Amino acid sequence: MDERTPQDRPDAPLAVDAVRAGLAGLRLGWRVTYFPEIGSTNTYAMGLARQGEAEGALVTTDHQSAGRGRMGRVWQALPNQQVILSLLLRPRFPPQFLMMVSALAVVEAIEQTTGLPAALKWPNDVLVNERKVCGILIETSEGAAVVGMGLNANGSLADDPELGARAITLADALGQPVSREALIVALLTRFDGYYGALQAPGTDGMFGRQMVRDAWRARLGMLGRRVAIRQRAGGQDGEPLVGLAEGVDADGALIVLRDDGKRTLVTWGDVEALG
Repeated sequence: MDERTPQDRPDAPLAVDAVRAGLAGLRLGWRVTYFPEIGSTNTYAMGLARQGEAEGALVTTDHQSAGRGRMGRVWQALPNQQVILSLLLRPRFPPQFLMMVSALAVVEAIEQTTGLPAALKWPNDVLVNERKVCGILIETSEGAAVVGMGLNANGSLADDPELGARAITLADALGQPVSREALIVALLTRFDGYYGALQAPGTDGMFGRQMVRDAWRARLGMLGRRVAIRQRAGGQDGEPLVGLAEGVDADGALIVLRDDGKRTLVTWGDVEALG
C-alpha cells in the first residue's frame, strides 16, 4: 500500500492497489485495468465490450493523449493529475438515467472527499465555483454503454486565462491537492448504489428511476435562470436558443420558455447562463 498523501506527491502516478482495495466488494469496478498512458480509455473499454467483457470493468490512466469531450471536443489533459476513467456497463434502463446517475456520482464524490459544494450544468457537466471541473462522455454500442469521466483533481489552470475562466481543478478550488484514489473510490461507490437501484426489476427499478431523476434535478444550477443553448453540428455552432430554463421533463429534456413565448424541449446542446 502506498502511504503517501496527495500533499506530498500530488503528481505521482495513481496508486492502483489502493483503488482496487477501496473498490473491493462493489459490483462495479470489480476489475481495474490501468495504463500509465493511453489514447482513450473509452475506446479501450468499448473494445472490451465487443469482446464480451462483463459489466463493471473499469479502465483508468494517468494520461489520456486522445481524449474526447462531448460534441466532438478535445479534452484538456493534465498528466498524472486528473481522474480519468471509463466504466463498462450493460444497462437495462433508458439511457437518460445513465447520464443522470453518472453526474450525480461525480457531484457526491467531490462533496464527500473535499467538502466543496458542486452543481450540475444541464445535462451532465459538473461545476465547482460555477466553473467546469468534470466532463462526462457516454458512448453506446450493441447493448453496452461506456461512461467516460475526466475530473480535474490536481494541478492548476491558472496559467491559461481563457480556459481558467470557465474550468477549474479541485486543488485550485480547495487550496491544496486532493487524493485521486479517494475520489475514484467515492465515485464508484456512489455509482454502484444508484446503478443497482436502476437495474432492479419491476417496481423497485421504477423507484430507482424516480429517486435518480429527483436527485439529479435538485442539482441543476441553471433552472429558473435565463440561458443560451448552443447546438454544434458539423463542427459549427448554430444560432443560440435563448430563453428561461423552466425545468426538465420526465426524460431529462430541458424545458425552455423562449423569448418569443414558445416552450421548447431541448435534448442536447451546451447551456450558458445569461443572468
